[in-house]
Amino acid sequence: MARYAATPDGIVQYTAEEEAVRDADVARFEDYLANHKYKDDRRIAYASLGDQLDLLFHDMTAGKGNKDGEWYKAVAKVKSDISKPG
Repeated sequence: MARYAATPDGIVQYTAEEEAVRDADVARFEDYLANHKYKDDRRIAYASLGDQLDLLFHDMTAGKGNKDGEWYKAVAKVKSDISKPG
């Protein structure tokens, strides 16, 4: 499919070289998404920092500063539900 660019002189069709550069850019972006999108997904899934600190405080107060605490369980669930690719 031909691509076009808006220039001060109007709309012009990409050259074959420009098409190749664009295709390479798209491939790099798709590779980035495939290998790094999980980070954004996890960031959205995690509780706010304040809520995490509150969980951690209550865990420490209850002597659960280990894998039995609610903070650890919440973080482990996100990591399990949204795993790293590869």
